[in-house]
Amino acid sequence: MKIGILVDSASTSQPELYKGTCVEMIPLHVTISGGADIKDTAENIKKYDFYNQLANGADWKTSQASPGELEQKWDEMLTRYDHIVHLPITANLSSMLATTQMVANEEKYIGKVTVINNQFLAAQGLKEMALHLHKCLEEGKVSTPEEVLKEFYAFGEKIYVAVIAGDLRKLARGGRAVKLISTVLNIFKTKVLIAWGVEPKKEGIARTISSLAEKVAEHIKKDKIYQKGYKLIFASTPLASEKMLTAIRNTFKEQNINFVEEPVPHLYVVHAGVQTVGFTIIPA
Repeated sequence: MKIGILVDSASTSQPELYKGTCVEMIPLHVTISGGADIKDTAENIKKYDFYNQLANGADWKTSQASPGELEQKWDEMLTRYDHIVHLPITANLSSMLATTQMVANEEKYIGKVTVINNQFLAAQGLKEMALHLHKCLEEGKVSTPEEVLKEFYAFGEKIYVAVIAGDLRKLARGGRAVKLISTVLNIFKTKVLIAWGVEPKKEGIARTISSLAEKVAEHIKKDKIYQKGYKLIFASTPLASEKMLTAIRNTFKEQNINFVEEPVPHLYVVHAGVQTVGFTIIPA
């Protein structure tokens, strides 16, 4: 059975990273109040000056791919694959999962599309999971949709995803992690490290970004699953403060922590602000 994996643009803003794999990507949407509804692609983000508009207070929002867009993508993929495993953005960030499950229940997709009930994995964690599943399929470690699903949950337990939101109030207004955020909103100039999961949790509160970067480094040093090797992805936006980025880089270097840098997927910037940074750790 030839299996293809489908993710959405919540996984990365660099779809070229999937080139040469069985992983494909469908864009979600971003909209501006009273204006454009655009697909989340690099071309559109540039065309509509997305980041500068956000920084200047434009009221951008996110929305899901339509059922019609889903069907079109699945139908196209099913000309090349026997089965599709669809890994959507986590349910606590979007209703895309519910839409995907609804469309997958149509008779023509029964037995051809498996939707992973993703309740916890976001951002680069999604991308790294998709690439891991591709590798497992390529190496013959999994060969059926059921085995892919089992591997998703097994490997998912080992992935750490965290965010330092640039704008906590914006994140709270969007309904994301409201209970957690409401406990710290009134602390002056506080930065919060939020570990994303089924229930997002506060991992640290600090006045300095370096203190929170140290919390991320602690996971690598203390968690047994990373002792044999790890990959740390440090994600930021094009408008992130260079002072902040330098502080994080220097903290990791002082802790002898290796890392790679990638852009934050565009959608999260809408909800958390242009000064948002993220961290993803996977076992190597």
